[in-house]
Amino acid sequence: MKEVRSDQRRQANETPIPKSGVMRAVPRSVAPPSAPSTEGLLVGPNGASFEVRPSDPLLGNIDIDAVVAGVPESYAMKGMFFNALAATLGERFAQVVSTLSSPPRGGLYLPFSDYPTRDFLRLYDAAARLSHPNRSSREGYRRLARQQVGAFRESALGRITMHLATDPGAALMRYTGSLGALVKGPLARARQLGPSEVQIDISSHRGTLEYPLGNFEALVMGYGAKPTISVEVRGAETLQFLVSW
Repeated sequence: MKEVRSDQRRQANETPIPKSGVMRAVPRSVAPPSAPSTEGLLVGPNGASFEVRPSDPLLGNIDIDAVVAGVPESYAMKGMFFNALAATLGERFAQVVSTLSSPPRGGLYLPFSDYPTRDFLRLYDAAARLSHPNRSSREGYRRLARQQVGAFRESALGRITMHLATDPGAALMRYTGSLGALVKGPLARARQLGPSEVQIDISSHRGTLEYPLGNFEALVMGYGAKPTISVEVRGAETLQFLVSW
């Protein structure tokens, strides 16, 4: 059994979640900040554990101010992801700059420099709403996240990381293993449970679950496969994804 950890530390007693698709509510106190207050706790729209396919729309809208408020100042992401969002926003990027804590000099982010995750989320929210105005913001976030995988693949690090990935499982393992070099804050680990199944655990997570969900969907769909993803929210900062295809 393979395992890749972004922090290279192994934990015991890891068990995969069942692929039952059964939804299970959690108290608001442990739900992630992205949980919509008007349509149940999480997508489904009534539970924190759910199973979803690419054609299943996500319901509910996200309060980006509440999400950003829960992200520590130390959390950061590489500029390559910011530039993709700025390109999506085009002229509207200037309207978002006033909400950023560290706007880029000259309007261009350096691909391998660190920038606040809080700023990324502001840009991500604006780009998702612009790109998918007729969908819930949760669904817009998810669809934009699929596009973000393309930004990673086209980067120098992405080409090095992914060039030997010949199937969805390898792509998921390699992508998750690279997150430690791309993101400061969350910790991710992946285990290949079978030829068509990978379990991914994310701890110290802040932000939205739609972002990793869309990333994982895109990695599988990039090989012509159709993913089914079971998601379990295990607390305000812990997510588990069981990806099969």
